[in-house]
Amino acid sequence: MGENFNNGVNIYPNLAQVAGNFSRYNLSVSIDEASSTFEGNLTVNFYNNDNVNLSRIPFHIYLSGMDSETRPGFIEILNVTDLDNPNIAIPFNVYSNQQIMWVNLTDHLEYQKRAEFIIQFNATIPDGPIDRANSHGTDVNQSRIYKYGSFYPIPCVYDSKDGWNIDPYLTTGDPFYFDMAYYNFFIEAPNGMIVAATGALENKTIKGSTTLYQFNPIYPVREVTFSASRYFQIESKIVNGVNLSTYFLPKSSTFWATYALNYAENALILFNHTFGLYPYPTLNIVEEYTAYGGMEYPNQVYITEAVDNWNRPISENRRFVEEVIVHEVSHQWWYNLVGNDEVDVGFLDEGMTCWSTDYYGEIFYGDWEYFQNIPYIYSVRTYFAETGLSSKINQTVYECFLTNTDYYYVAYQKAPLIFEIFRQQIGLTNFIAGLKHYVTTHQFEHVLLSDLQDSFEFIVGSSLDWFFNPWFDNEYLPNYSFSDHSYNPDTKRLTFTIEDLNEPWNDYEYSQQVPVAIYDSTNQIILSENLWINGTTEISFNLPSDPSIVSLIYVDYVLVQLNSNSNFWLDLHIEQAIPGYDLYILILVSLQIIGISIIIIRKKLKRLY
Repeated sequence: MGENFNNGVNIYPNLAQVAGNFSRYNLSVSIDEASSTFEGNLTVNFYNNDNVNLSRIPFHIYLSGMDSETRPGFIEILNVTDLDNPNIAIPFNVYSNQQIMWVNLTDHLEYQKRAEFIIQFNATIPDGPIDRANSHGTDVNQSRIYKYGSFYPIPCVYDSKDGWNIDPYLTTGDPFYFDMAYYNFFIEAPNGMIVAATGALENKTIKGSTTLYQFNPIYPVREVTFSASRYFQIESKIVNGVNLSTYFLPKSSTFWATYALNYAENALILFNHTFGLYPYPTLNIVEEYTAYGGMEYPNQVYITEAVDNWNRPISENRRFVEEVIVHEVSHQWWYNLVGNDEVDVGFLDEGMTCWSTDYYGEIFYGDWEYFQNIPYIYSVRTYFAETGLSSKINQTVYECFLTNTDYYYVAYQKAPLIFEIFRQQIGLTNFIAGLKHYVTTHQFEHVLLSDLQDSFEFIVGSSLDWFFNPWFDNEYLPNYSFSDHSYNPDTKRLTFTIEDLNEPWNDYEYSQQVPVAIYDSTNQIILSENLWINGTTEISFNLPSDPSIVSLIYVDYVLVQLNSNSNFWLDLHIEQAIPGYDLYILILVSLQIIGISIIIIRKKLKRLY
């Protein structure tokens, strides 16, 4: 007997206008608990949204590239057949080492047309607490979890820059780039297993020793995921019309019970208000075994159980769980609703997600650096001194490999810091308005950094090249030095030049405000103001008294290259000049030279006579 589950959903009216422009997939899987295998069937209704004729379509088969302890993951493609006539086989090629399969279409697929076929496959998920799909834990201590992330053939994206994006399962960053699609998702699992999945549970049917679940996200998503365990504990509540749920193991209740649901609720409410409405009917926070902190999927995110084994105060572990939950919930906006190529511009969603997590810290704990064990500003200022490496943000994962750039540093530390500096430049009101415009304009689409810049320019009404070009595309931070100065005590006019020593190695000049303080000989401040330093800059001041020291003060979020975080200023010591002093010295030296010359000549004359 089946049960119907009706869920109230949030409404995105804009979707009614584009409902026909997405691919549609019916995904059915039947899992075998004992062997960690499953049978799968993907019915494809592929919509060609690119103005090219397609002769074949590639699919990612990521399971073949995932890490394991002893049992590797694998997808075996059994066949590809025509939807209308399953007796007609469609040719395909599988390249497991590249985690790619190609479906060779019988006819060219024209722009805005659809291709329909069925992919039948068998698969094995890896063992070990490592990757995005796995089975791990034991029944003895009620800790076994089966997790299915990136587990089925997922269509690649075609774009004007790369053509087909057929990147393998990279170990750096999140190697994902998917188009939005409507999914109807069926999972058959042994009775007694608790299943958490992308989408609202629409139907549940008992079939002897198994149960068939039907999930529907209602709106398009970039992919689907699910997790199953006999031991999940569940807590749920309705938040802003969303069925918000947590799934966790009994052994983890110290960190999860009540706390996890509250963290997720706070994040959902804040981000709904700040970025725009989360449109889906459900959002699940699910415990996982993994080698990293967490992982985002549409409507469902995963949080590591590793804190159970950390010998740290409970309050610190709860704070870590809170940070990861908030981070992954934020990804529902920055990755799913607004998507991007995570191989080419992965810093875009990760950087904004980290900024959003820290904004949560600011709202709930009064400190944007609340979750930062070492504030980003300190790490970024001294990165070159500690590594000797460049740190351009706007580069692909492959370019990071070539330039030996630490991808995690630029995506998870430097990028959110630059977003925060920009927020301080244009003000919180404009910054949030820009993010809302960004979501409204690009929901269910793919974006580039230029799209984010366009949204902010729409709000502030002027070009922002002066900020985005240097801070995202330069290799090195500004490294200021005083290169020249002069002071006239008669007019009390001080002139000095600030040079960026890294300017020759960067493509763009930096512009930022830097506090300057000028002191007299008694160490009293005689002038204090914020200077705009635009590349190498000459500055002049009329002063009330004679200066002794000029200091550039690197407080707050002034971002410069430093050798250490012990000196937050740059000093220029002023040499006091006397009027006419240089001419006096010149005359005196000249007279001395003339006198010495006369003496030498006289001595030579005496020798001659």
